[in-house]
Amino acid sequence: MTTEEIHGIDILELEDAQQAIWKAGIYAATGMGCTGPVILTAKEDFEAVVEILKKAGYIG
Repeated sequence: MTTEEIHGIDILELEDAQQAIWKAGIYAATGMGCTGPVILTAKEDFEAVVEILKKAGYIG
């Protein structure tokens, strides 16, 4: 279940960010939150996904 949202990813990079997470073997979905694009992931994967996105340069 994707209950956690990660904000701050440019809409033009959203699909690429999702692919980077998938390559690490973690499920993530994309969506639109109240303030813009988000990556949705499971609570237990949240920390790992944040690290993947940071290392890939999608979030600061």
